[in-house]
Amino acid sequence: MTAQITVDSPLGSHPYLTVAEYKQAPTSVDVDDLVGGGSMALNDVELGNVLARASSWIDTHCNQVLAATEDTETLRGRASRDGFLRIHPRYSPVVAVTSASFGSNPQAMQSLDVTTAWIEDASVVFPLIASNASFLGPIQFSRIYQPLAEQFISITYVNGYANSLVASNVNAAVSSLPVTDIVGFYPGQRFALYDGVSSEQCVVASTFAVGSGPGSVTLASPLQYAHNAGVSASALPPAVKQACIYMTNVILKSRGNAALTIQRIEIGQYTGNNPIVANDYSMACDLLKPFRRIR
Repeated sequence: MTAQITVDSPLGSHPYLTVAEYKQAPTSVDVDDLVGGGSMALNDVELGNVLARASSWIDTHCNQVLAATEDTETLRGRASRDGFLRIHPRYSPVVAVTSASFGSNPQAMQSLDVTTAWIEDASVVFPLIASNASFLGPIQFSRIYQPLAEQFISITYVNGYANSLVASNVNAAVSSLPVTDIVGFYPGQRFALYDGVSSEQCVVASTFAVGSGPGSVTLASPLQYAHNAGVSASALPPAVKQACIYMTNVILKSRGNAALTIQRIEIGQYTGNNPIVANDYSMACDLLKPFRRIR
């Protein structure tokens, strides 16, 4: 059987802004005639496409998907002399570890207990020495491994910021929020429902079970307002959302009613003759600096 690459790094499920969020932002951009002679519904579809492109540009600029995803990564590392296996995943911030295994032979790897993992912003540490190790005699190891010897590692982890949509209409005073994807939500996490005058801050309940796919997020306290399906339920930093507004402006701002002002957009620079567009581009880049992954 042919060996295969097992790294799985999915794309974010949703743009970083909804159509309603962008329309409510103070942009001074006319979005009612994106498609000449088109209906409001058709213009909204095109605006959604532009928001998806702006979000994709942000991921490319940052060298990682900022929305929460569950990634499987294979790499190599070394166990330290003090009995810890330190793993530095490709993406951050790491929210949870789903599974992990290691071994000197990639065909015979041992599972690691994910409940013992110490999770930092950009690294995961596993103790390999048993907690009941005796120091009166020879050190006892919970697994057979050689310190400083290269190890093959496989790790599945959740990284990034929860960014989902309300899956169906919900009433006020309920404590369960149906969303299109629960990946990235975890107990004690704060996130926002961006719903105009009905926007509110929420906290995930301590009883919530981390997972992925469609599901319901259990809340620590009931909702204050009713919300319709399609509302953004997101833990993305506001700076990322603002950067998406700026980048959408760059794509949409026009000369007259239709013609695009920009000539070319490249990672790290803007080429065009409109200083207002260039200013939006520059502000988007500045806001995203803390989120860029250095390769």
